[in-house]
Amino acid sequence: MLHGKTLSFCLVVFVLLFILASVHAHSYPKFSRNDTEFQHLVLHPNPAVGTVYLGARNHLFQLDGLDGLRLEQEETTGPVSDNKECLPPVIESNCPQARRTSNHNKLLLVDPKALELITCGSVYQGLCQKRSLGSIKEVLFSTESPVDTQYVAANDPSVSTIGLVVRVPGGERTVMYVGRGYTANHPPISTRHLSSKPIFSYEETAKLVIAGRLSEYDHNFVTAFTRHSYVYFLFYRRDIRSVSRDYRTYMARVCLEDTSYYSYVEIPLVCTGQQGENLLGVFSTRTGSTNSPLDSSALCVFPLDELDKHIDSTRDLCYTQNGLVDGREEVAYIEYEVKSSCASLPLNTLNAYPCGSDHTPSPMASKIPLEAKAVWQTSAARLTAVAVSVREGHSIAFLGDAKGILHKNGAVEVYANSTIQPNSPIHSDLLLDDQGSHIYIMTKNTVKKRPVAECGDHLDCLSCLSARDPYCGWCVLEGRCGQRWECQRGSLQGQWLWSFNQTQQCLSIQRLSLYNISRGEKADVIQRSSYKSHAPHFRVFTMRFNRFALFGVEILILISCSTCIPARCQGCVSSRWGCNWCIHEHVCTHKHTCSQGVTVHNRHVSHPLLCNHPINPILSFSLSSIVSVTLFNCSVGRSDCSRCRTADPKYGCVWCGGASSSSCVYRDSCADEIKHTCPAPLDPLSGPIEGGTVVTISGSNLGQRAEDIESSVTVANVPCTVIHSRYEVSSRIVCETASSGGEITGNAFVKVRGGGDGQSAQMFSFQNPVLSSIFPLRGPKAGGSSLTIRGRKLRTGHPSEVGATDVFYELNIQEDQIKCLTRGSNRTGEHSIMVRFGGAERHLQGLVYHYTPNPNITRAAPSKSFLRYGGRIIKVEGHNLDVVQEPKMRVTLSPPDALPPRRRRSIRKKMKDHLNRGQKHRVHNSTLILCPTPAVGSEAKGARVKVHFLLDSLHFDFSIVGGETFSYEPNPKLFALNTNDPNKPYHHKPGSIISVEGENLDLAMYKHEVEARIGGGLCVVKTLTHNHLYCEPTAQQPSITTNRKHDGMESLPEFTVKMGNLNFSLGRVQYDIQAQSTFPLEAQVGVGVGASIVALIVLIIVLIYRKYRSSLKTWRPMMDMSSDLVGSGIPFLDYRAFAERIFFPGHQESPLRRDLDVPESRRQTVEQGLVQLSNLLNSKLFLTKFIHTLEAQRTFSPRDRAYVASLLTVALHGKLEYFTDILKTLLNDLVEQYVAKNPKLMLRRTESVVEKLLTNWMSICLYTFLRESAGESFYMLFRAIKHQVDKGPVDAVTGKAKYTLNDNRLLREDVEYRTLTLNVVIPAATASGGATNQTVPAKVLDCDTITQVKEKVLEQSWKGMSFSQRPHVDSLHLEWRAGVAGHLILSDEDLTSVVQGSWKRLNTLQHYKVPDGATVALVPRTVLPFPTETPMLDDGEEGGVRLWHLVKASDESELPKHRRGSMREKGGERAKAIPEIYLTRLLSMKGTLQKFVDDLFTAILSTSRPVPLAVKYFFDLLDEQALQHGITDPETIHIWKTNSLPLRFWINILKNPQFIFDVQTSDHVDAVLSVIAQTFMDSCTIADHKLGRDSPINKLLYARDIPRYKQMVERYYADIKQTISASDQEMNSALAELSRNYAAEVNCHVALHELYKYINKYYDQIITALEEDATAQKMQLGYRLQQIAAAVENKVTDL
Repeated sequence: MLHGKTLSFCLVVFVLLFILASVHAHSYPKFSRNDTEFQHLVLHPNPAVGTVYLGARNHLFQLDGLDGLRLEQEETTGPVSDNKECLPPVIESNCPQARRTSNHNKLLLVDPKALELITCGSVYQGLCQKRSLGSIKEVLFSTESPVDTQYVAANDPSVSTIGLVVRVPGGERTVMYVGRGYTANHPPISTRHLSSKPIFSYEETAKLVIAGRLSEYDHNFVTAFTRHSYVYFLFYRRDIRSVSRDYRTYMARVCLEDTSYYSYVEIPLVCTGQQGENLLGVFSTRTGSTNSPLDSSALCVFPLDELDKHIDSTRDLCYTQNGLVDGREEVAYIEYEVKSSCASLPLNTLNAYPCGSDHTPSPMASKIPLEAKAVWQTSAARLTAVAVSVREGHSIAFLGDAKGILHKNGAVEVYANSTIQPNSPIHSDLLLDDQGSHIYIMTKNTVKKRPVAECGDHLDCLSCLSARDPYCGWCVLEGRCGQRWECQRGSLQGQWLWSFNQTQQCLSIQRLSLYNISRGEKADVIQRSSYKSHAPHFRVFTMRFNRFALFGVEILILISCSTCIPARCQGCVSSRWGCNWCIHEHVCTHKHTCSQGVTVHNRHVSHPLLCNHPINPILSFSLSSIVSVTLFNCSVGRSDCSRCRTADPKYGCVWCGGASSSSCVYRDSCADEIKHTCPAPLDPLSGPIEGGTVVTISGSNLGQRAEDIESSVTVANVPCTVIHSRYEVSSRIVCETASSGGEITGNAFVKVRGGGDGQSAQMFSFQNPVLSSIFPLRGPKAGGSSLTIRGRKLRTGHPSEVGATDVFYELNIQEDQIKCLTRGSNRTGEHSIMVRFGGAERHLQGLVYHYTPNPNITRAAPSKSFLRYGGRIIKVEGHNLDVVQEPKMRVTLSPPDALPPRRRRSIRKKMKDHLNRGQKHRVHNSTLILCPTPAVGSEAKGARVKVHFLLDSLHFDFSIVGGETFSYEPNPKLFALNTNDPNKPYHHKPGSIISVEGENLDLAMYKHEVEARIGGGLCVVKTLTHNHLYCEPTAQQPSITTNRKHDGMESLPEFTVKMGNLNFSLGRVQYDIQAQSTFPLEAQVGVGVGASIVALIVLIIVLIYRKYRSSLKTWRPMMDMSSDLVGSGIPFLDYRAFAERIFFPGHQESPLRRDLDVPESRRQTVEQGLVQLSNLLNSKLFLTKFIHTLEAQRTFSPRDRAYVASLLTVALHGKLEYFTDILKTLLNDLVEQYVAKNPKLMLRRTESVVEKLLTNWMSICLYTFLRESAGESFYMLFRAIKHQVDKGPVDAVTGKAKYTLNDNRLLREDVEYRTLTLNVVIPAATASGGATNQTVPAKVLDCDTITQVKEKVLEQSWKGMSFSQRPHVDSLHLEWRAGVAGHLILSDEDLTSVVQGSWKRLNTLQHYKVPDGATVALVPRTVLPFPTETPMLDDGEEGGVRLWHLVKASDESELPKHRRGSMREKGGERAKAIPEIYLTRLLSMKGTLQKFVDDLFTAILSTSRPVPLAVKYFFDLLDEQALQHGITDPETIHIWKTNSLPLRFWINILKNPQFIFDVQTSDHVDAVLSVIAQTFMDSCTIADHKLGRDSPINKLLYARDIPRYKQMVERYYADIKQTISASDQEMNSALAELSRNYAAEVNCHVALHELYKYINKYYDQIITALEEDATAQKMQLGYRLQQIAAAVENKVTDL
C-alpha cells in the first residue's frame, strides 16, 4: 500500500489550501460576570421567546437567548442581614446576631402553566418568591409572615436542594416537589402548594417522615423528574443499616396522586447495559463514609422500565410477603426507623391500592440494588454534569467535567471534546433547547450557547464518517457533511451516510480502465488521445463504486516519481508507477536510464539489479584546489544490520529504528533507537519434533520476493514452509517447520532463485520435551496458586509459543521446569496437565492437579497492633486454609474523612500500602494461619486503616471477618528497672514480683503475647495494664545467654521484654541472696556489754521482717488480684446499664427498661403521638420554653428537675448534636442568671435542669474514656480497698471495719480473730454447668458472720464472673461437712445463737468452732427466705431483740435509721480529735492504697494522651462564656471547670463504683471511697485549708498529698487550655458517632411518655407560654402540642 501513502502525500498541499479557504473561526454566544457565582439556569417554556434565566449568588439575570445571550435585566438579591438561627422577618430586636450574609440561589424553577419564575435563596430560612417570566424585577408573591412549613430551601450554601414543578393529574392544581439535605430537621422530601394557599407550604400535602436521626442519613439530592404518573427523586445518602455506613445512590418514587407518600419506595443504584427510555447518570467514586467524590467517574444507563419493575417488585414483596423472598431472605423493608413493617396483605391489595393507603406499610426500601454496567468511564477529571438527547433512535450524552471540558458521548465512547472554560467545573444545569439543536453550558461565571453538532467542519466524506458524530452524516449527491434534515434527499436510502454507523463507507474506486501514469510521461489514456501534464489533472473517465455505477466522471491520476516517491531505492523500484532508481544520483525518476551511474529498474518491469547491489557509496570531488570533500552514504549497499556494522567506523554508520522500520544511517541522523546488537539470524533455536515451529531467518541477499526462496528453505534438513505475508525483501524469511520424525540438529539453509545459497552458523534442534512431575498437587479453585511443572527440554520452541491450558498460565520457563500460576475453575476435582509447544502437545502421565474448595476466613483477631515495628500475631481462623501457599496481610492507609478533599489527596499520595513480606505468615493447619502485622509509619496516626488478608488470589476484608475495623496504636514504652541509675543492676528479692513501668502497654497487646526474660530464664507475665507489667521470675538467678566470660555487670543476666517485633532491654538483674553472717572474735568479746543494743537491733530486724512479710502478703494477693483482673476482665457495665444508673439513680425500674404502659387498643395512636412529641422537641424554641416554664413552677421539685433532665437526655439521645446545642443555650441562660448574683456558685448543686443535663452529657461523652483509660485504675483501687478491708474484721450490723480511711467507720475495739482457709464444695449445678462438684479454697475470718462467709466464698469462687451473674447469697446455704459428725447448715441466727437480755449475737465461724481447713459446701436453698434482707440492711432491731456482731451499738455512736442513705455523707463530716493509735491505723491503710490512688488521679488528670474531646470543648465553652460576660477572675473560671467536670462527673463516679462496674457495694467500702472522693475534690479547689486537730480526717491523712494533687489539677487545666480548640464540626462528628454507637441501647418511647406526664401536669402553663411568644405562634407550636395531647391522651382540645 505504499502507493496509497504517496498519493496522500502529494495532495497534501492542495488539501491544505482548500481547508484554509473554507474554515473560519467559530464564535459562540456567551455571558460572563466575575463578581458572582452562577448557580442555576432555566429556559423560558416557549422556545420562540428564547429567554434564559440565571440564578447566582446575590443576583438574578434575564438573558436574550436568541440575541447572543444579551443581558436584558438584572436583579440584586443580596447580601442581606441574616443568621441561620433567626426566623424571618429578621430585625435587630429579635436577631441581634444577624450579619451581612450572601444569598445563594438554591432553586430556580419555571411554572409553565402560570408563566412564573420560582426563586429560592439560602437566606431567611430558604424562603421562596414568585417572579414574572417577562420581567424578573416583578415579584408576584413573597411570604410576609412565613411559618416553618414554608421554609423551602436549605439555609446552608453547601447543602443540596432540588425542585420540580408538576401539574397534578385530574385538576388545575400545581405543586412543587422539593428535596433538600439536612438542616434543622426539615423533611428531606415534601410537596409544596403553588396554586393554593398557603403558598410554598407543605401543610395538608405530603412530606417524607423520618422517625430516626435525620442528620445521620445526610441526604444529598441530585435531580427529580416525572414519568407517566410518578415522580422520581435521585439522591445519595448514608446507608446507616450497613456496618461501613458508606454513602450509596438511591432512586425514590411516589405516585403523583399520592398526598401522603404511602407509595414511597426507594431502591439503591449501583453503577457497575439498553433499549427504550433510559436514565443516564454520572457516578463518582467516594472514600469510605464521606460524601466527597473522587475524580474517577463513570456513565451508567438505567432502563426506566427496569427501574419501575424493581420498584414494583419491592412494593409487592412488602405488601404481600412480609418483604421476604421465598419466605426466607428479607429484600424489602421499612426505612427511616418508622414504626411500621412489611405485611402479608391479600393479593388484591396490589390492584386495589397501587399507590398505597393508610393501612399499607411505608416508606418502603429495597436491600437489592439495581445494577448497571458503566458504558464509559474516566479518571482524568470528575464528571459534574450530564444532558441527554436522542438522534436516530440513539442516546447521546453531553458530559461536563471538573476541568471545564464538555465530552460528547454516544453512550459507548466519546466522539468529541470541547474546552468550555479551562479548570472551571461545568455546572450540573446542562440544558438542551426545545429543538435539541443547541446546548447551554454554565460554569462558575460563564454561560455559553453552543450547537450540539458542527457537521460543516468536516470537508470530505472520510473526515465526516470518521467523526462518529451521531448528529452528522454525508450527503452523497451534495458532497457535504450535515444533519439528515439538512440533506435534501436525506430520508432516502443510501443518500445520507450516518457518521455514527461504523458499517458506512465512503465511495471508493473498484475498477479503473487506466492503471497509472507518471507525470511528465506521454501515454495514451483514452481513445488514443494523449495528454502531457506537469500538474495533477482531472479528465472524464468511467468508475465503478461499491453500490453505484456512476458514468461521466473520470479521474486521471498523475504522479511525479521525483517528488511523490520516498527517496529510497526499495520504495522507488517497488512502486506501481514504473519509477527507476539512480544509485549515484540518489534520485527516483521516470526515466529508463540515469544520466550517470547505474540504474536499478522498477521490479514490475525487469529484475536485472537489486537495490543492495554492491556499489561504492563514496563520492569524492574537489571544491577548489585546496578543499577536497568526500561524501559517504551509509544506506547504500547496507540494507541489513550486519552489513551496516561492517562499514568503516570513521563514517559513523549505525543501525537505526525499531523492528518495523530500520535502516543504516549516519549516527547524527538517527532520530530513533540505535541498535548496538543485531538480531539473531536464527530464532528460535529449537522446536518440537512434530514441527509447526515458526522460525525467523535474518540475513541479507535473501531474494527480492518470497517466490525467490519459497521452496528452498530447510532447517536441519527438514523443509520449512515460507510464510509470504511476513517475508521482508532480502533481509528476513519467516517459515514454519515440518515434522522431523525424530530428534535431529542442523543448520538453516536458504537457496535464492537465480542467486546463490546461504547457511546459518547457528544450529537448530528438533526436540522431544517431556513432562515428569508437578508440585503442589492441589490448590483452591479460585486459582492464583504457584505451580511448578518439572521435566526436560521444556525450553523447546519460542517461549511465547509455549502455551498454557485452562489449568495454568506460564510465567517463567527453564530447561527443566516451568513456573506458573493456576487459573480459576468453576468446579473442584481433578484436572489433567497439558503443555503446548507450538503446535505440539505434551501430557503429564500418572499425575493430575486437584482443585479444592476455596479457603475461607471466618474470624480474625486481635484487631490492634503497634506502629512502626508491628509483628503482633493475628490469628486467622477459617476453612481450607492449608491450601494457601503465600498468605499475606496488606495494610492500606488513607487520610481521615475530616480533612478537606485537597488536603486528603495530597496526603494520599504520600501514603502507601504496607504488605508484610519480611516475616513469614505461617499456615498452622487447615483452620488457622498466624499472621504477623506489618510495620507502618507515624502516618498511621489518625489515618483510616484498611486491612486485607491476601490468600493467593482471594482477598478478605478484616473489618468483615474480624467484626471490627483494624487500628494501629502508639508504640509501648518500657522504662528501665533501675530508674534512678540505669547503669546499675536492679536488685531483686527472690520470691517477689518484678514490676516494670511504662506507657501504652495494653493498647495492642495481651499479657500472654508478651515474653519477658532474665538472661536465659523466663519471667512469667502475670499482669499487663496500661502503665505496668508484672512478671514472676525464676527462684534462682538465671545464667546469662552467652558462653563468653564477663566481668562486672556483664556477668549479670539482662532483663529483656519482647512485644511483637519490639524488643526492650531494661537493665541487668542481680538476685539478693542472704549469706550467713558470722561474728568475729572481737565482736564476741563485747557481746555481754552490748546485749541490750543487739536485742534492740534484733527486735527492729524482726519488726521490719514481719512488716516486709506482711507487705509481701499484702502485695502478692494484690498481684493475684491483678492477674485475675487480666484473666477475667474488668466487669464494666454495658452502656445501657451505665446510662440508667447515671440518669436515674435510686429508681427501681428506669424508663430504659420499661415497656410502654398503655392499653393495646390505643398503643398505635399513642406511639404516633409520641413520635410527634419527639419531632416537637426538635424545635429549639419549644424545648427551651418547656424547660423554663417547668422550672418556674413551685411544685416542680429538684428531684423533678433531675428526672425531667434525664428523660430529655434519653429522648434526645439519638440527636446528641442538637442535645449539645440545647445544653449550650441553657448554659448561657444559667451564666446570665448567676453573673447577676454570685458567679462562683454556678453548677455547685443540681438545682436546675441544665445542671443535670450537663452531668448526663459528660457521662455520655466520657463513657469510652472511662472504659479505655481511667476505668482500669479505678477498678484496681476498688478491688484493693475491698481486699484490704476484708483482711480485718467488719461489723455486719454497724458496718464499721478495722481497716478503713474513714474515722466514722473505724472499728475501734480490738477484736481477736484469725484467718481460716476453707475448702469449699461448689454444687455442679452452680459451677458453670459442670458435671461434678468443684472444690476451691477460700480465705475467711473466724469472726465473720455466716452471710459474710458466703459473700467472701462467692467472691473468691466466682471471681471470673461479674456480680450480677453470680448466685445470690440468699439462694445458697453454707453447709459444714464435719466428717463423721455429718452435715450441718450454718446460719446467722438459729437456736444456738447467744442471747443476753435484749441482745442477740449473730453466729460466726468461731461460734460454730469451725476449724482451719474445714470443708464446707454451698448448697442451693429450696425455698428462699422472706424477706431476703441481711442484717446489714436493717437497723439492728428485731421484735425488741437487738442484734449485734462484734460490738454493741450502744458502745459506739448510735446508728441512724436510714444509715445506708447517709453513710456516704458522713465521710466528710468534721470529726473530733482521734486518738493517735487509730490515726496510725488509718495512715497504714492510706499507705497501702497510696499507689492505687496515685494511679487513678494520674489517669484522670493526665494530658500525656489526648484529652477527651468533650472536656476540651466544654472548657473552651466556659472560657467563652467568661469572656462574653466580662469575668476575668481566674478563680471563678477554675471553679466553673471544677464544678462541671470533677464535681459533676468524677465525684459521682468515685463514690458510686456500681455506676460503671458490675460489682457489689458495701458501707465499709463506700466509706473509704468517700474519703478519696473528698480528697480529689479538695485537690480541685484553689483555696488553701488550714489544718488542725479538728480538721476532717481526709485532710489530715492526705495533708502532704493534696498540694501535689492540686498541682496536677492546675497543670491539667492549663494544658487543656493550650491545646488546639475543638471545632463544632469535630464535636458534632464525635457526637453523631456516639448517637450511632448507642442507638440500640436507648428506647425513647417510655421516656417520651414520662415527659408527656409533665406536659399534662403543667399543660395550661405551657400552652400559655407558647401563645404569648410571637415566634412560637408563627411556628404553630401550641397547635402541634394540642395535636399531641389529642393523640397521647385523647385530650379534648379546641383544634
